[in-house]
Amino acid sequence: MTGYAEGFILGFIQGLTEFLPVSSSGHLVLAENLGVGEENVFFNLALHLATLLAVTVAFRKKIFSLLRHPLQADNLFILVASVPTAVLAGVIRYLFPSQTEWLPFCFAITGFVLLLPETVKPLSPPKDNKGLVLRALFCGLCQGAACINGISRSGTTVSAMRLAGFGKEECAEKSFLLSIPIIVGSSAVELLTGGAASVAAGPLVLGAITAFAVGLCAIFLFIKILKKGKLWIFSLYTFLMAIVTFLIL
Repeated sequence: MTGYAEGFILGFIQGLTEFLPVSSSGHLVLAENLGVGEENVFFNLALHLATLLAVTVAFRKKIFSLLRHPLQADNLFILVASVPTAVLAGVIRYLFPSQTEWLPFCFAITGFVLLLPETVKPLSPPKDNKGLVLRALFCGLCQGAACINGISRSGTTVSAMRLAGFGKEECAEKSFLLSIPIIVGSSAVELLTGGAASVAAGPLVLGAITAFAVGLCAIFLFIKILKKGKLWIFSLYTFLMAIVTFLIL
């Protein structure tokens, strides 16, 4: 990280694309290929923690409720879904450490995933814990696959939950709550495996503040769009990004 401009740009990209269904990892990789920023474990960690704080602030009441009542169904869903996510994400990252050349294809996959709830009839809502666990496993696997650069985590999980029979507002809430353990986990992995590199404090702080503020706005924007049943709009953008990344890369 060499300056305040890059810190602001990368923070803006992270905050906006982490929660909108367009793939933050894909946009950050594209930015790096265009000469904006570079791999830095401490800067990436700061951005991840900033977006984690945004989720915590946006859903603080729900999070406090989950902590006060640990045996409720939502905790079971998050716990079960996080297991296949961690396993699949770990396998993919180990087998395919470099995914830049996949970006156009993966952006296109995100576009098709976002269209699925509009074209495929969803299942009925889960009626018992067995049904909830099966749906959590399915959503967790989908979230794990979304660790590939260019495939949106939020878009994939929301589409999976809608197909699994959850309501639109419930899909948004569950998707953002599911992001908490995956952000914590990925941040820990980056900290343990990433090479240490110097980073200026000013750009780092600016990037983190920007990621938090923009991320908070993106969360509420996404919920509003999802309630209106307009998730498919983002597919147009990701198809366009597939073309753009193909031409650039």
